[in-house]
Amino acid sequence: MSTLHAATHYQRSLYEATGGRASGVNIGAAVRMRGQTDPDRICAALDALTARHEALRTTLTRQDTGGTAHQVVGDHSPSDLREVSVAEVDEDQRETACAALLQAELRRPFVLEDSPLARALLVTLADDDRVFVMVAHHAIMDGWSAGVIRDEFRHLYEHGTSATLPPPVLHLADYAAWETELSDDPATRQHWRAALADARPRLSFPQDVSAVGALARTTPHPLPLDRGPTLGALHPLMVEERASTTAVLLAALAASLSDHATNERITFGVMRSNRQQRDIRATVGFLAGHVPVTVDLSGDPSCATLLGRTADAYDRAISRPAPVGVLRASLPDTGRGPLFDVSLNYSRGQHQADAVVTGAGIAFSPFDLAHEEPTDHPWWDGASLLDFQVSSDPAGRLSGVLVADANMLGDSEAAGFADRFTAALRRFADRPGDRLSDLRTAEESAR
Repeated sequence: MSTLHAATHYQRSLYEATGGRASGVNIGAAVRMRGQTDPDRICAALDALTARHEALRTTLTRQDTGGTAHQVVGDHSPSDLREVSVAEVDEDQRETACAALLQAELRRPFVLEDSPLARALLVTLADDDRVFVMVAHHAIMDGWSAGVIRDEFRHLYEHGTSATLPPPVLHLADYAAWETELSDDPATRQHWRAALADARPRLSFPQDVSAVGALARTTPHPLPLDRGPTLGALHPLMVEERASTTAVLLAALAASLSDHATNERITFGVMRSNRQQRDIRATVGFLAGHVPVTVDLSGDPSCATLLGRTADAYDRAISRPAPVGVLRASLPDTGRGPLFDVSLNYSRGQHQADAVVTGAGIAFSPFDLAHEEPTDHPWWDGASLLDFQVSSDPAGRLSGVLVADANMLGDSEAAGFADRFTAALRRFADRPGDRLSDLRTAEESAR
């Protein structure tokens, strides 16, 4: 029997942006399996995943034309697994063929109204080489969830009915209830209204932000972070200023954008997984959300001083989480579209492409499913014009992409922002006593 629940803010905004029609704002989780796989084990692992996680059985609906979207959690039933083969392609071209097929699958839209929002695919490269893929709409899954899917699929395949995974404590419907509770909490609203009274989420760009239409075309541009410092090189400064990795990335980002600030305080959206509590780390769903962090650039601070300010501001911001609906009501002049012109999304790499775990005669490894091509989608709350997505591997090497709105920024402009961010990070590591004006002078000399 299906059950009806309140929708999360993201689900409602995505639904309203499309009218419940097709939307390709998707995310995927992929696991490569080398060895002689058992088809029955694969199907059983998929069914177990679907049974464990309500999000994978969730659809969206609206009870009447004037109402808001709701989540509908369906009963568990065996999941469909579509099988595709690229084994007929020349051996040296199979990797490319598989990657192209999965990119197309990642872009294939879901119909939000009363339709399944997740699908599974098994791609055969050879008799002993397959890739299991779960693609879901962002309405029900985020990046953290993809890691949960990868880890649990491997465990469920290996152990079958003897798997010892504890059931998730909370589900996406519980998160929606938490959002509703905070949205109705006067203290939360009052806190963020005061905290954001002088927020400046708008920066100065050559193009007018209001010229961006209802449809965004986001394009990923590589960040040249291989030319920047490792986290090890930044560590002494982080220890001195008691700053996290997120804070040092944000401080460098603020420094690199300081000449676009409309005053001496810039408010960024910092993405958080919202999985700090242990009992929700195994929850599949879109729980992530932006936290507004206002960085103070006044007085021509040194890199070290700016990092200390940013670390304090970040710690204050994350001490009181709030749904994006509360943030939108508290931010001045946001209108429709992005809450912030610039956002930062940092994730500590849990999975390496070459990381291999063996079990049940199979070698399991992650398969990269990052978006490689532009994606068209309607605006939803929290989207930004410049989204810096950064990750670190276990060795502290940084990598990432700048996802930019191509309606406003071309390749050369986006590359400029990416280069300046990397240069600022290098300056924080090598010359933390340099001031903002020194960074600007160095940038002008390099042009």
